Amino acid sequence: KGIKIICEDESSVLLEVGSGVIWNDLVDYTVSRNLSGIENLTLIPGTAGAAPVQNIGAYGVEAADVIVRVNGFHLETREWLTIDNSECEFGYRDSIFKNRLRNRVVICSVVFRLSKNCELRLDYGGIREEMAKRNISDPTVSDISDIVAAIRRSKLPDPAELGNAGSFFKNPVIGGDRFRRLYKSYPLVKFFRQGDLYKISAAWLIEQAGWKGYRINDTGCYDRQSLILVNYGRATGREILAFSEKIRDSVSVMFGIALEREVNVIG
Repeated sequence: KGIKIICEDESSVLLEVGSGVIWNDLVDYTVSRNLSGIENLTLIPGTAGAAPVQNIGAYGVEAADVIVRVNGFHLETREWLTIDNSECEFGYRDSIFKNRLRNRVVICSVVFRLSKNCELRLDYGGIREEMAKRNISDPTVSDISDIVAAIRRSKLPDPAELGNAGSFFKNPVIGGDRFRRLYKSYPLVKFFRQGDLYKISAAWLIEQAGWKGYRINDTGCYDRQSLILVNYGRATGREILAFSEKIRDSVSVMFGIALEREVNVIG
């Protein structure tokens, strides 16, 4: 555990954060010091050391945006490693730690670069709409953290109260030709343009396929956010996985799009 400043200048601060630090404690630490970079990632459960594995992201920000390097220990070679951002093979909810180095490297600490200049990301997930409701025109880091927390609480179940692993599926990314065919058939499709590619809302696809709020025994699709699969009490891992496959199959049949799981499946 532990958070320490290892370098700073007029515009930024480098923090080395122990893997055991609770992620939201790190967010609170940076917000309280008016350092921007991870305020959009507030209330994501887990630890700082887990952040680079999944390349956690929310509301237009990813951990990869602020990670400088990852320090770890290789279990096979028994060597200490320093892996720079460019070597982490970060992708959409993906990294080298989720693939080639999975179960081979223990992440011990992560170095983050935070900004002193209040560089805020506001154009995602209803942040600006919530700012308007609160009559905020010149938001602070704390304002954005509070807004994101309120949005998350309104949409997502607390894992301590209702078992879930957060977003179960990735938003699929498709090319222009496929998108135009999809848009022609479904003009209300929710999407985010990324250059020549289009990220389609997996939640929208799942909801259109009729799964939002659907339940089989103790496994269900959350009624306020269809990306979340929930365990109402006694569902087994196999039942949850089977439920997810039913969703994938129906979305594939309806839209011709293959959903990819965001979570890791163990065993």
